[in-house]
Amino acid sequence: MFAIKKILELNDHKVIPFSIRSTKNVYTEYAKYFVSPIGGEDLVYFNEYKKNPKTILKMITRSFYSFEVKRAIKKLIRAEEIDTVYLLHHVNKLSPSTISAAKKEGKKIVVRLSDFFLLCPRFDFLCDSDICEKCLKGSLFNGIKYKCVQDSKIASAVRVASMYFHRMIKIYDQVDYFITPSLFLKNKLIEFGFKPDKIVNIPTFIDVDNIQPNYNHENYILYIGRLNKEKGVEYLVRAMEHVTDKTLLLKIVGDASDNEQKKLLSIISDKKISNIEFLGFKSGSELHKIISNAKFTIVPSIWYDNMPNVILEAFAHGKPVIASNLGSLPEVVEDNINGLLFRAKDIYHLAEKINYLNNNMQIIEQLGQNARMKVEEEYNSSLHYKRLSEILF
Repeated sequence: MFAIKKILELNDHKVIPFSIRSTKNVYTEYAKYFVSPIGGEDLVYFNEYKKNPKTILKMITRSFYSFEVKRAIKKLIRAEEIDTVYLLHHVNKLSPSTISAAKKEGKKIVVRLSDFFLLCPRFDFLCDSDICEKCLKGSLFNGIKYKCVQDSKIASAVRVASMYFHRMIKIYDQVDYFITPSLFLKNKLIEFGFKPDKIVNIPTFIDVDNIQPNYNHENYILYIGRLNKEKGVEYLVRAMEHVTDKTLLLKIVGDASDNEQKKLLSIISDKKISNIEFLGFKSGSELHKIISNAKFTIVPSIWYDNMPNVILEAFAHGKPVIASNLGSLPEVVEDNINGLLFRAKDIYHLAEKINYLNNNMQIIEQLGQNARMKVEEEYNSSLHYKRLSEILF
């Protein structure tokens, strides 16, 4: 959001944010329009909420249709004379009522999709650890049957009911355009039945002007991201047992919102793997330095990952990426051109790719140079602005 806000403002557009109140928010004069959070201003994740009646009621109304949110965004639209409403994320935290509010005010509505929430109760087409598309063309009641949300039939029923409700009132028919960061997501929407002419593929971008590529490195490889199940970190950890260079360190950057880290630590202990280091959450210059000095990064996702920023960040620093051959990842990571692809969840195939790249320093550099060239040419802010402005204005 901040990156898009910046490039729009550089091109003389006024950008007004709308969100929830939070102690973690950056200051903005428009916070007076923000709505109350669900569980508290210092909470982010579902499992942090106190499940009291007030919180549960707010969770349900935000899932279905929140009149609180609708009133707040209508007030903002009228007071600030908004022309276009660009929704980056509205499910659960805000509400789809933002769409009907903007439409009733006669405004253009553009929704950017980062996952599969319109098609899958779980957002990610995963059932346990396997790809599942039962709800894509079949019944959403599969989401209740398999307890897809929070491993709870009640939570799953609320989510499924809200999806049916939104389809019944056809709220997403009011959207003028959907923006997808990947062709894979666009094709899934079309497969479900969305009109192709309302879906525009505009990839994520990265501002490379302040990032100097580094084709030298220290003796470590890198994973960046949440440690949740869908990210596939377990398979990367297990693959490290089969990496031949035992001096090669895997650095893991990120935190978890579930119990996945305990599981990872248990695997490391059981397999007696000694060359893995957990660094926790990092950002800013500290994160840039970690990426800059790595040999390469790894994206071992087991879900249809949707153009993760970590790939573009690695590319900007001149680092190749080893990624699962799944979802949108092959659109960005071109095998043997700017990185390597492996079969998702195949720890031996992943270890083979790590060994190959680790033993070929010249290939690391060549792939890294190609990676840098790709972000400069295809994922730059100017190109993103040009494509986005054709839709927004």
